[in-house]
Amino acid sequence: MVKYKHCENCKSIYDTESWIGEVHTYNGFCSSCMTEDKEENQINLESEEDHIGDKHDKDRVEKTKEIHEKTQSSPIEVERNLLSSLEQKVNDVLNGKGSINVLIKEIKDDLVDKAKERIEETFQSFDVNKIDALKVIDSTEDIMAYLAEYKDFMDIVVIKIQNKPKMKVKTAIDKVIKESMANMPKDVSKDILLNKKAMLNTVSDQALEWYKIYSDTKDVLELTKKMLLHPINEIQKNLRSLPFYDSI
Repeated sequence: MVKYKHCENCKSIYDTESWIGEVHTYNGFCSSCMTEDKEENQINLESEEDHIGDKHDKDRVEKTKEIHEKTQSSPIEVERNLLSSLEQKVNDVLNGKGSINVLIKEIKDDLVDKAKERIEETFQSFDVNKIDALKVIDSTEDIMAYLAEYKDFMDIVVIKIQNKPKMKVKTAIDKVIKESMANMPKDVSKDILLNKKAMLNTVSDQALEWYKIYSDTKDVLELTKKMLLHPINEIQKNLRSLPFYDSI
């Protein structure tokens, strides 16, 4: 007797074997159906790969579009983005990833000078709002005039504290003031010497003023960091008050 093996799909007999009695089973697949199934799976796989490829192409197009849109940002958006990123930029400088002088030039060229142009475009002459806006620029430029020297001053304060961890920040500031005055160059003209002393007085006065603001900060390094960030925060606050940046 015989056992007949039928294809699950087309029900045709694809194999036989000796058996007790006559038996019909319906499992497995004949060679034709297996070929058809393989071809269908291949088609499905190719379709899936095409779908993935299409998705990658779409993602790439979207990314290119995004980059293009960023590069096509309006000048005012570029300025707003720079203004928003100032604190991160000065943090990079404090972490040794940039130069304070480069940052100051960037602020001057790409923010302050552009803001001056926008003020001229936005306000009529003798408009009280124009006068107020120009006062904002003057205040910002005053900060920028001593920003590099202030950072140098505070760097020395931080070094003193690192060398003597128990030293108070106020004590370190006082020591740096006295030492800097004592070490003023003697072989320069009177005008240069007076300018150096005036700058030292400016940065030391600012250091003491901002120390008072943040003196409740317990962690010394956090305190000095806040003091270093303060002038940049002031620049941000000043420029954000201008009507064309006030939406930041």
